[in-house]
Order: sequence, then C-alpha cells, then structure tokens
Amino acid sequence: MVQLKQVSLRLKSVKNIQKITKTMKMVSASKFTKAERELASARPFGYGPQKFYESSHLVAKVAKKDDKTKTDAPPEIPAEGVEGKDDKKVKRIYVAVTSDRGLCGGVHTGVSRRIRRSMTTRSADAAANKLVCVGDKSRAMLRRQYSENMLINVKDIGRIAPVFKDASTIAAAIVQSGYMYDIGEIYYNKYFSPVKYEMTIIPFFTKSKIEAAPNMNAFDDVEDDQLESYSEWTFAALLFYALKESAASEQSARMAAMDNATKNADDMIRKLTLLFNRTRQAVITRELIEIISGAAAL
Repeated sequence: MVQLKQVSLRLKSVKNIQKITKTMKMVSASKFTKAERELASARPFGYGPQKFYESSHLVAKVAKKDDKTKTDAPPEIPAEGVEGKDDKKVKRIYVAVTSDRGLCGGVHTGVSRRIRRSMTTRSADAAANKLVCVGDKSRAMLRRQYSENMLINVKDIGRIAPVFKDASTIAAAIVQSGYMYDIGEIYYNKYFSPVKYEMTIIPFFTKSKIEAAPNMNAFDDVEDDQLESYSEWTFAALLFYALKESAASEQSARMAAMDNATKNADDMIRKLTLLFNRTRQAVITRELIEIISGAAAL
C-alpha cells in the first residue's frame, strides 16, 4: 500500500511546481506582448534587404500562399533559390538564431535539426561550411557533431529584448573572423500568431555576389565602398529581423508550454488528492479495525 507521507510529499511538490509554471506563464505573456509590439517595427529591416535581393535577381521571387494571414510579414525567400550547379564548391556560413533559455517546446530543436539536415544533405566539410551559433541552445545541440565547423558562438541571448546593436555586434564579429564565404543562410523561427511559428531560412550575400547579380544594372552606379557598407548593413538588418522574429516565437512557445504544464499539474493534483484521500481512509479504517479487534479480544 502507498505510504500516506509519500503521497503527501508528492502532492505538495506538484502544487509548488504548478505555482512556478503559472508564474512563468504570466511572465512570458508580459514579455510576449512586448516582443510582438517590437516585432512590428523590426519587420521593415527584413523586408528591405529581401526586396533588394528579389529586384536584383539574386534569388527567385516566391508567391505568397495566403495573403490574408501574411499581409504584415515580408515575403520569405527559400534556400533553394541560392543553390548553384557546383553546390559543393560554394563556401557557406550557417547562422542559427536561438537563445540561452529553454522551457519553450521545440523552438530551438527545430532550428538545430534543420541545420543538421542541410549540412548532411550538402555533405558539408569543415573548410567550406562554417557555423555561427547565436544562443547557447544551438551550440549545445550542434557542437558534438559539428565542432570543427564552429566559427563563432554568441551567448547571453534571450535574457533581454534584442536591439540592433546586438545584431551589428554579431555581424561585425563574423566579418572580422576572416572567413570568406560566398553565401550565408540565417535559420530562425518566424512568428505568425501566438499558436503558430515556422522554421524559416533567409539567405544573405557578400559584396562580390551582389556586384555579380543578374539585374544589378537596373540600379544606379554605386561605388565600391558604398556597396560594401550596404552589404554589411543588410546582413546586420536581417540578423536583427531574425532575432526579433525568434524572440516573439520563443515567448509565445514558452507561454503555451507553461500553460500546458500548469494544466498537467492540475490533473496530477486532482489524481494525487484522490489517492491521498483514499489512502487516508484506508489507514483510518485499518486503525479502527485494530482497535475494535483489540477491544473484542479483552
């Protein structure tokens, strides 16, 4: 028979966990409201560079599937649009946008899984494929298999709301690393609604790739230093946009995860309370039987 004290301790533990999850849900809801509000002002940073890549024919334009649900979001560019004939000879850099905090479902796992699948499909070697992990979660998931591909690891992401200075610092660190890549890809979670987010890839290009764009002649003559500055800015702007999208997706996922955890704790409390009452009644009944049997024996 289950000991009454064990059930009591377990019930008390689950109640304490429920208080924690309920509090975390309220905190996540507050942070999510702020992240969603800041995301609206950050989306033009991602819309501009992507429209420039489409106008210069660096990537193919993709038609929207549902205009009603995606009117506020910039059109996304698939990774297939940047594939070339000699794909194995192209030097790539993969940027995984996650954070240092967990308890938010499969937000970080989806990004790491997609990068792992892309690098496996392309037979990525350490010399021509480098990995930048923004957030400790992606680094922890990818460092065992791709330790030689690691270029830069960024920590302290997710504690406070990201700003453009964070994105520019990460972009400057990648530029100063000395790795000369041809094409880069940013892997992040795109926010759609409080109950929906999708893993998305945004490509970015270097100055040489932008100069060689098929439709670059449609733009006015641009000096080399200006084009280089613009390429660096577009990279920082896309990073900032990805950080904001990822932050909103993370907070919405954590809010949903804590809500589910609170509901599960409530179910456990109800079952443990029933077990506790039954066990207590069994103990009382057994003691009464012992008392009555002892009195009858006298």
